[in-house]
Parts: sequence; structure tokens; C-alpha cells
Amino acid sequence: MRAAAVLLLAAVLIAQSPPTWQEMRRAARAAREAKDYPALRDNLRKLYALAPGHPGMVYNQGAVEALLGNKDAALDWLRLYAEMGFAWDIAAEADFAAIRQSEGFKQIEARMAENRKPVSNSQVAFTLPEKDLLAEDITYDPKTKTFYVSSVHHRKILAIDAHGAAREFIREGQDGVWAMLAVAVDAKRRVLWASTAAMGQALGYQAADAGRSAMLKYDLRTGKQLKRYDLQRVDGQQHVLGDMTLSPDGDVYIGDASGAVYMISHRRDVLEVLVGPGEIVGPQTPALSPDGKRLFVADYGRGIAIVDLASRAVSWLATPKNLGVAGIDGLYLTGRQLIAVQNGTSPIRIIRIQLDSSLTRAESWQVIEANTKALGTPTHAVVVGRELFFIGNSGWDNFEDEGPIKKGAVFQPPQILKVRLTP
Repeated sequence: MRAAAVLLLAAVLIAQSPPTWQEMRRAARAAREAKDYPALRDNLRKLYALAPGHPGMVYNQGAVEALLGNKDAALDWLRLYAEMGFAWDIAAEADFAAIRQSEGFKQIEARMAENRKPVSNSQVAFTLPEKDLLAEDITYDPKTKTFYVSSVHHRKILAIDAHGAAREFIREGQDGVWAMLAVAVDAKRRVLWASTAAMGQALGYQAADAGRSAMLKYDLRTGKQLKRYDLQRVDGQQHVLGDMTLSPDGDVYIGDASGAVYMISHRRDVLEVLVGPGEIVGPQTPALSPDGKRLFVADYGRGIAIVDLASRAVSWLATPKNLGVAGIDGLYLTGRQLIAVQNGTSPIRIIRIQLDSSLTRAESWQVIEANTKALGTPTHAVVVGRELFFIGNSGWDNFEDEGPIKKGAVFQPPQILKVRLTP
């Protein structure tokens, strides 16, 4: 995936956005096309106020200030973009022609070159058996020391033992499943939860199923499907139940491409809306606070939302100015650290975010992994003790957005990498 460039907004902004967001996007796009740069700047400032952790908002403000002849302001925005750890081929962008030869611009280019250098703290835990799995999510059963990995392309779930040997836990297309996405082990109740969605990247995809999605509950011991929870499409609404987390009580929290966050309470045992579409743009992996009262939700377009589970009110994690929190696919909370897998930024990376004692504000951040061949397009991870196991070379970069494998695609073996987490 690409981070936002001079084009108005990056592709990471999900189509199902709040109306005010949509209106500002349309207005900004129209201003860009009309070369009405004062209006474009005004709309970008409003969008940045809603998503200050979005690198595209920072970059685009640098572009519009350069187009308006405000050289110092343009350099300030580009400098901030570089301080966020991101990089772009700014020398090739016509918008920056007026400042390209300045010393400040050259210093920013040098900083971005540093941001492209490899950062690696991981080692290979095991390699997955099929190159075209399109591996999506990973979970762990501490009782049997088994990892479970979902496959979008082959519509199945693999079980990998402590020695790296893999077997099919759920066979390809078993029980009529579509692409397999999120997986989570409830070790106490001996259950594996999974989400499935009709997606063009999956073998056997039928266009008539587009937008259909469901939650699945399996017996960990036998692989038998215990229950299926289908989302009903209303007025053509499209669903992809993509990422989830579990509470110690067995409650399930799931993000949906519609912009909603769903849950399955262990008491009610039905799939229901926790937060409706609107405030959160593109919910990805949720992470539960230690007290079980708040849910951190990675929003691919805006940042990190915090849902109060009692009131269902949504607030946003406060972040330092130089922390980019858009483009997060996987999000995991361990102690006061949020681990974020960012595959919607440039560079793609995995970062550690240190939170304050209230878990409402980010204090600092650090890159764990970036710019390595093994990383490829990472997706999700699981924390096991003091180690993070994450999927590298998932294969998403080999597929078109609509689903088919890209012409000339070269698959690298997907791997599970691990890194030691510092206290």
C-alpha cells in the first residue's frame, strides 16, 4: 500500500466515512482540480484537525503551502512528515519545484533517506508452507502451544505446532466459508473464533456473495463448527468483518468495513452493533484495556479510537505531533505499550507506542521493524509472553484491490517473525 502523496487524500481513507468527512473531501478535491489553493488549504486544515496523526494530511499541507508560495510553511510541514518517520520521493513532485533547491529541502530529503534504512529486531520463527496463502491473521493457544494462521486466498486456517509443522485445522472452503480473516483463541473455553468474508482474493469467489460476512465459532479440539453468525445486508450495505479481539470473559469485539464495530457477548451470544458507522471511519484490530472498560480501535483513516464500553462513547488517543497513527492494520496492547502494524504508510513498519498511566495519551514511540525484505506487507500479530509474533510477506501486494493476482506477481514465502518486547 502507498502513503498519501500530492493527491488530495491517500487510498487509506475508507469510502464509508462520516458525512462531514465526505463533504470536506469532496470540497478539497474540487478545490484541487480547480487549482483553488486557498480553499484547498482551508479544507486540509479541517481534515487535519480530525486526523492529526495521518501522514497524508501533513504531506498535502506541505504541498499546498508550496503551491501558494509559502516556502517556510511548506518546509515545516515536510519536515514534520519526515520527523514522523516517513519518506516520499519529494524531488519528483512538481508541487515542490519552488523549494527543491533550498537547503531546508535537501535536509528533509536526507532525513527521508534515513527513514528508508532497514530497522530489524526480529528473527524468523517459522515459514508457512504455501507461497500464495495470502496469510492474514495469527493467534496462539497456550495450552497446546499451537499457532493458528488464517488464509484469505485458500479459505482455510492452518495450525502450526511448536516445531513449525503445519496442518489444516479448517480445510479449504470447509462449511462453505469465504476468505478467512481474523482468528482468536479462547483458551479457557477451548474455542477458536474466526471471521469470514466474500472477497475477490479468495479462490472460488462468487460475485453474487460480495459484501457478505460472518463470524464463526469452532471447537478447538475437533475443528467442528459450533455456530455461525451471519451479518445481514441492509439496503445493499457491504460488510467485511476483518479484525477482532477477545475479553477474558469470552466477549468478542470485531471491526467491520462498514465503519461499525460489532460484538458478541458471551451472555447474549448474538452478533450486535457496539458502535454504529460514523465516528470511526475504517475500524481495524481492536485491543482491550486491562480493566476491560475501554476498547482501543485502530481506524485506518483517522488514528486510534477509544470506545468506552459502558457508554459506547468514542474518543481519540492523544498523540505527539510527530507520531503518525493512520494506516494501522494490527493493534495490540501489552502493559502500557501499544504495538501497531502499519501497512498503509511509507515506509510500511511496526512501531511501539508508549502510553501514559491513564492509557489516553501517547508519550513516545519507536520503530520495531521497517524496510526489511522479510517484512513485505505485514498484517497482524499476536503477543505471546514477552514476544511479538507477526506475519511477514503476507502476499497482499501480489493481489489487485478487486481480487485477481497481479500479472507478473512474484510470491515470497510468508513467514512468522518474532521480536522480543522490552518492558
